Amino acid sequence: MKEPNLDYINQIAGGDESFKQNITTILKKEFPIEMAAFYKSYQMKDFKETANIIHKIKYKFSLLGLEDDLELASYFECEVKSGKTELFPKFESILEKIDLFIKSL
Repeated sequence: MKEPNLDYINQIAGGDESFKQNITTILKKEFPIEMAAFYKSYQMKDFKETANIIHKIKYKFSLLGLEDDLELASYFECEVKSGKTELFPKFESILEKIDLFIKSL
């Protein structure tokens, strides 16, 4: 598994540290809220809402250079809509990996 990184953010920032700081600030603010909402909806078995939250979260995977994980998230988003949860452990490990990375910024 690839580790989260700021390569893409650095690329789109083009040396603009203010832009980079804004993006990382948004990640630090939004990700914990979205992750908590994911767990809440998942535990309540509200799989339609869970899929909506996965959809919101997965764009952050691209920002953090996790293209392979983005593919898994897309599969999980589709599967969870029909109540399938086999990919939950893998998705959860990605969330934990991102959470640790964001906390280290």
